[in-house]
Amino acid sequence: MARVLEIVLDFPLQGWQAGRGARARARDLGAELARAWRICPPVKMRRGHERVTIEPCRFVEAEPDDGGRWQTWIETTAQARRALAVRCHPFVPGVMVRERLDDYRGDVRVATPAAGASVASDASGATDAGGDSRPSASTAASVFAESAAQSADSAPMPGFAAGRAAFPESRSPYGPAYGFVADRRRGRWLDADGIDVELTLDDIAFAPAAASSEAARAASSRVCELRLAVADPDDSSARAAALRALFNAARELSGAWPASLATASVLDRACMGDAPDAAGSPAKAQPVDLSTMRTQRAAFFALGCGVTAQWLGNEAGARDMADPEFVHQMRVALRRLRTLVRLFPRYADEAWKDAFSGDIRWLAGMLGAVRDWDVCVTSTLPALAAADSDEAAWAGTLDAARAQGDAARAELRQALGTARYTRLVFAWLEWLSLFSLGEDDPARGKAPSLKRHAAKRVSRLFGHLYGAGRLTTLDAAARHRVRIDAKRLRYALEFFSSLASRRTREDTVRLLARLQNALGDANDAAVALRCLERLSAPPYQLGFARGYGAAAQRYAAEAGEQMLRGMRVPKIGGRKA
Repeated sequence: MARVLEIVLDFPLQGWQAGRGARARARDLGAELARAWRICPPVKMRRGHERVTIEPCRFVEAEPDDGGRWQTWIETTAQARRALAVRCHPFVPGVMVRERLDDYRGDVRVATPAAGASVASDASGATDAGGDSRPSASTAASVFAESAAQSADSAPMPGFAAGRAAFPESRSPYGPAYGFVADRRRGRWLDADGIDVELTLDDIAFAPAAASSEAARAASSRVCELRLAVADPDDSSARAAALRALFNAARELSGAWPASLATASVLDRACMGDAPDAAGSPAKAQPVDLSTMRTQRAAFFALGCGVTAQWLGNEAGARDMADPEFVHQMRVALRRLRTLVRLFPRYADEAWKDAFSGDIRWLAGMLGAVRDWDVCVTSTLPALAAADSDEAAWAGTLDAARAQGDAARAELRQALGTARYTRLVFAWLEWLSLFSLGEDDPARGKAPSLKRHAAKRVSRLFGHLYGAGRLTTLDAAARHRVRIDAKRLRYALEFFSSLASRRTREDTVRLLARLQNALGDANDAAVALRCLERLSAPPYQLGFARGYGAAAQRYAAEAGEQMLRGMRVPKIGGRKA
């Protein structure tokens, strides 16, 4: 098998305008990108392109316990048709490790001879490559079976059981697979250290039937994506060099046209049965099991990957969709990242802060502005209007708030398409990838064990929150700082939940969430007042909001104080914090 590290870049077609003239109008985005990259010295793009028809084979996982998933598909070109298979798993979110298994490998068999013989007859009526019709599902099965039968006297791959071959007729838990046609261009990036990065640029067209909505079926969907792959060596130093070359190439090539990192390629989504225009759901924080880890480094890497998955999992929704939950969850991911680096100061040193703090703060500010207007429009201002005797008088204010929210969202979408954001994503993923290959600096002394470190950090956060004083005696700004302390303690307990006692990970976390929500309602009222001031709302509405906010502050202080009195000391790793 050939094992590679891969990054996928998506080049949006919105705003793409071909130049004037017949030749320019005929040129697609893929051709223009290849043309632009040819002037870059490290890039060698081949002339011309080939038309490739791809039909994923639907199948259940071939090796369910190996930590990866097999994907198989049929590629048809004017010269040949062949079956390919890939097993993949994420190295970090956005960087995949792929093991390629091609049909011409005679030493590995991916289907049983009996299963291959049962469908071999289907191939006789198939249209040859380059014909007028695309291969059918049964044709794809036949080709895959034939490629396996060529090595009938070789041993089957471990984990492949009879009856579980990768045939399109088999029922897949991942749903139907969608085929597509791509104009493929190939090239390579030669790093200064002599490392080759393989470039595959696909200008992809989906059949209208593959779309998930009736409106989208009226016209074919198009996507342009670049896959960058570099050989994945076993040696850690060589792997680090390969990762650096991969990210250097991605940074350089993304400058030709605005690009975003894709956590899954078009082929990945097609093999999973996702329609090309399918809208995913907001990505929420997922628990990470640290119970088998002993070192801070291993825990920081695992938790960093979890936070990154939540961040990147909401990027497309925050950019392309109106659902406010995507923006909220992306903002939560950045907050969790900032809490994580505070929990592990050994690794997030001054150099880390210099590299990332400014850009993360910039992005968090953009997300926060959108979130503030979303909360005002959907929650706080309607509540103020409902509490007023003249609810209709608030209609104009709500319309103005929606306009401000739309403007903030447009600004965020523009920011997510900038080179600054792309550089931030690449820099963070490269840092996280290389971090996993490094070791602790012995000059700084031996790091305490994970459980001891977690208990110490949680103890410090709990003491800071519990010693805040009576909430009813604090001003609004001080109560807001208490809310931030509660949020940080909650995130820390969620990070270390697999090391915490049952009472801590259930009761204490639930109580902290209630405290955060109670104080958050008061903060939302304060934010609404600032928004009304920005909108130059009528004096009556400003006064009404001030009174509403004062009542919310009093209620939050009384409720929060009672919750703090009932909070138990968290217990991490058998130790009380």
